[in-house]
Amino acid sequence: HFHHLLRDAGPQQNYFRVERGFGDLEGVMGTLLGDVEAAGRVARRAKEVFRERYLSPAAETCYWRRLFDGWASVQGFEPELRGEGGMLRGTPFESYVIMEATEWEVPPKPRRVCVDE
Repeated sequence: HFHHLLRDAGPQQNYFRVERGFGDLEGVMGTLLGDVEAAGRVARRAKEVFRERYLSPAAETCYWRRLFDGWASVQGFEPELRGEGGMLRGTPFESYVIMEATEWEVPPKPRRVCVDE
């Protein structure tokens, strides 16, 4: 999915190319260990491009939403969230993304997301 973002040279370089089969890996690693500053610059660019842009939680959510919307547009039927008797047949995507669960207590149990418990 991300091959078009890879840059192996120039000011936007974000990875180091090695031969198929890794025959030149030792030489590439020697070069990187000899120029730690350049290796760090490339690593920072990779982090900026991939982790902070294309693989951020918001970007991944957008990807999944578009995937599900595309899938829904060709599946030939409209899913029903509730079945006979009002029984819930699934979980809306947004509910899953927000709660990170498919079942939860009502009223919800408080969560401490940013604190290790």
